[in-house]
Amino acid sequence: MRRRIRSTLGLVAWAVAAVGLCVVGQEPILSFTLDEETVTISQGGTSSAILRIENESVHAADAIEPSLASDGLTLTAEPAEIEELGPFGTAAIALRLVAADEMPLGTAEQTLELLYTYCIGDYCYQIVEEIPFAVTVEPAPVVPIETPIEVPVELPVAAPAGSSASFWFRLGGMAFAVVLFGVAAGIQRASGRRWPLYAATLLLAVGGLVYGVSQSQHDQAQSIGAVLCTSCVGIEVAQHGEPTLSANEVASIAAVDREIELLVFYAEWCHACPYAERLVELAAEHNPRITYRFVDVEAEPELAEASGVIRSGRTVVPAILRTDTEAILFGAEDLEARLIGLLEGTP
Repeated sequence: MRRRIRSTLGLVAWAVAAVGLCVVGQEPILSFTLDEETVTISQGGTSSAILRIENESVHAADAIEPSLASDGLTLTAEPAEIEELGPFGTAAIALRLVAADEMPLGTAEQTLELLYTYCIGDYCYQIVEEIPFAVTVEPAPVVPIETPIEVPVELPVAAPAGSSASFWFRLGGMAFAVVLFGVAAGIQRASGRRWPLYAATLLLAVGGLVYGVSQSQHDQAQSIGAVLCTSCVGIEVAQHGEPTLSANEVASIAAVDREIELLVFYAEWCHACPYAERLVELAAEHNPRITYRFVDVEAEPELAEASGVIRSGRTVVPAILRTDTEAILFGAEDLEARLIGLLEGTP
């Protein structure tokens, strides 16, 4: 009976972790709001708007950059790029629009594009968000006017979202999680049983979800639950060191008896991509039948999209594609064994 209860607890904990990964992985973590739904501008004139950004997750967002594709408008942003926005943080970007002299009069829909990246363990994602807004173009003034004095736009200082009490509550919760997992790990070492770690994982995941829902922060609760179910148990381990191959793994790679080409998709902002690249290089060193090519997803987006690395504006790297079978691997966790399986698979 005890064995059945422990097994059930283990399965529940791993199920919660899997759900958390599905909820968080490859999903937007930032929300964007323009202070003006309709921007009014004169032909040859300028206008401004404030873009407010909120990070609704426990992950840091990197390289947040706005852009605008329009024939009659040009966009400048201050700052041009936000290098990093921490968990539950907020920030703002001042947008300055300049209209062409011959821009058609009237109201037209425009789309502001926001590009950013974030990583969860050894998976890195690039997200493209589109923010629609309207622009009303008016005739240029007939009477010349003096050049107006530029008044700098005061941007709100980036700060953690939520009240000070909420911040300290979350900090206390994280400290409790560390202590709880330390106690569970001690019990596991002493008893040689895994159920204490499963029980601690399940308790913290459910607690994080319940707290978030009670505060009407469902997305935040899902993110907290996902991180508690993955990072603390060690499901996701970021790979940043030098890859190594055991003697058995080298023998398996050397035994591959067919010509195989691998495409290794990477990006400069991907933390785990160098690990995947070096591992493929090692495999090719041990078997001349294995050839490879590194593909920068930003330099060759069409190939990345055709290979399934970019889907609906979402980019996931590192990714290794075997060209003859079109089988593909994502991430760097346990990549040695998965790469061997990819090489040994039959067309």
